[in-house]
Amino acid sequence: QMKTKQKIFVAKIIYYFFIFFGIKKNILVKRRSINWHLDLSEGIDLSIFLFGSFQGDVIQSIINFIFKKKNKFKNSFTIIDVGSNIGDKSLSLSSSLLDKNFTNFKIFSIEPTNYAFKKQLRNINLNPKLKKKIFPFKGYVSDKKNKPSKIYSSWRLDSNTKSHKTHKGILKKVDKSTSIIFLDDFIKKNKIINTIILKIDVDGFEMNVLKSCKKTLKVNSPIIFMEYAPYTMIEKGFNIMEFKKFIKRYDYEVYDLNFKKIKKINISDGASTDIVLIKNK
Repeated sequence: QMKTKQKIFVAKIIYYFFIFFGIKKNILVKRRSINWHLDLSEGIDLSIFLFGSFQGDVIQSIINFIFKKKNKFKNSFTIIDVGSNIGDKSLSLSSSLLDKNFTNFKIFSIEPTNYAFKKQLRNINLNPKLKKKIFPFKGYVSDKKNKPSKIYSSWRLDSNTKSHKTHKGILKKVDKSTSIIFLDDFIKKNKIINTIILKIDVDGFEMNVLKSCKKTLKVNSPIIFMEYAPYTMIEKGFNIMEFKKFIKRYDYEVYDLNFKKIKKINISDGASTDIVLIKNK
C-alpha cells in the first residue's frame, strides 16, 4: 500500500502545478452530478476535483454490496458514516444510490471537528435532493465520557503547520458543541431498526466506536467498512490483538473491498488499508 505520506507528497506537486497555471484555490464545481465547494489546498478536496470522489473504491464497494444484496435492502436501510469529514462519502453514496433507484435509505453523517463539519454542511446544502437523505451530526463517537480537544481532519497541501509525522494530518478543534455519541444510544434514539451499514474512518479511534455499539453488533449485525491503520490504533493506546479479539468475540470476519476473506492482513508500518467486517452466520 502507498503510505499516506507519499500520497500527500504527490498531491502537493499537483496542487502547486495548478496554482502555477492560475487555477483558483477555492472553487465551486460539479463532479458526478454532485455540487462541491472545494479548497484545492486540502487533500480530500483535491481528490474530489481530480477524480470525482475521495476513496472511490470504498464507495464502490459499499454500492456493490447493496446492489448484490438488493433483496435485503429493498425495504429500508441506514448508513452511519462515522468520521465523515466534509461529507465526501455521504454525498457520493446518496447520489449513487438514488441513481440506482434506491430510495428507502437514510445516511447519518457524523463528524467531530468544527472545521470539517462546517465544510460538510456547505457541501450538503449545495445539493438539495441529496440533502433530504443525509442527516449531519457534529459528534464524537465513543464509549468514553470524555472527548479529545482536537482531532485530525485536515490534510493541507500549502502549509507548514505542524502535522502528524506519518499521515500528515493536521489537528482541528473539537469544541463544547460537539456531543459525545454512544452509538447504541444514538441508534435507539433515532429508531434505527433496519439493516445497518457502518462506515468508520477515525484515525485510531476505531475501538472507541466499536465498543460504543456492542448491542448493535450483537443484535443488528451491521456490515462494517473501515480504514485499518494499526499504527494509529497503537498511538491511541490500543493494540492490534485487542481489535482482533474484539471482532472475533462478535463473530466478525475480515474481508477486502472485493469481499474476499482475509486470513492475515499484511500491511507495512505507516500504511493503511480498507477492510470489510462481516458477521459469520
